Amino acid sequence: MTKRERDNWIVNIENTAAVIESQLGAAVVEAVFRRYGAHGTGDLRSSDLPDIFSELYAIEADLN
Repeated sequence: MTKRERDNWIVNIENTAAVIESQLGAAVVEAVFRRYGAHGTGDLRSSDLPDIFSELYAIEADLN
């Protein structure tokens, strides 16, 4: 994964996480990150980014 691809995944994750946090609280996003051994976006492994985004996106989609 290139740096640009990683940066794009991180931006998408941060945007989705912000929506979730505003409606459900930070604990929901933190729980997803913990499952991948991370405390924030800086700790996320590049190989996990698509899966993390998918999980967060599914939560966000359920809000609508």
